[in-house]
Amino acid sequence: MKTVHSSARVKSSGWRPTFSGLLLLTLLVIPVAAHAQSGTPFDTGFTAIQTLFTGTIAKVASLVAIVIGGYGFAHGEPGAKKALAGVAAGTGIAVLAVNVLSWLWGV
Repeated sequence: MKTVHSSARVKSSGWRPTFSGLLLLTLLVIPVAAHAQSGTPFDTGFTAIQTLFTGTIAKVASLVAIVIGGYGFAHGEPGAKKALAGVAAGTGIAVLAVNVLSWLWGV
């Protein structure tokens, strides 16, 4: 029978993860990762719609309204000055809506 000397044994090299240690680590990490996500899933969609309506669509619609109002003014249409004033006000409201909201309510 062969005997094993203590110097021939393989020594464990430090820390070994246990099931309870891994479970505790998982329970601590998952809530932090979940909290890192911002808000509800609707926030992303609503922010995209807000950016679209106050950015691209507002600028394109304003440009079209200015061109049509300019043609009416150039051809002497009755009420063209009033229409251009409405275009200017509407353009300002559409393009600067985000600034107006933050000024009024701090949104």
